Amino acid sequence: MIEIGRICLKISGRDSGKRAAIVDIIDDNYVIIDGEVRRRKCNIKHLEPAKIKIELEKNAPHEVVVREFEKIGVMIKEKKGPKNKSAPPISQKKK
Repeated sequence: MIEIGRICLKISGRDSGKRAAIVDIIDDNYVIIDGEVRRRKCNIKHLEPAKIKIELEKNAPHEVVVREFEKIGVMIKEKKGPKNKSAPPISQKKK
C-alpha cells in the first residue's frame, strides 16, 4: 500500500490533518512526503494511506506534485513567497 504517488493523510505532528503524496521510499519505516505539508522524511506510522494514487516519478519536484494534486481537485497554496533581495535600510545616527 505504501508506494510512490500514494496520497496519504498525515495523522500526527505539526502537519497533522493535511494531505501528502509519497515521493520516495527510504526503507521499511520512512518515506519522503510532499504536498500540503513540508517536504520531509516521515515515519509511515504517522501516515494514513488513501485509495487515491497520482502519477509521480521518484524524487519528483514540488511543482510536479502541486500540478498532480490540482488534477485531482486539491488546491495547494504556497506559504512562502519569493525572497526580496533588496538592500537593508541604512540607519542614520544622530550626531
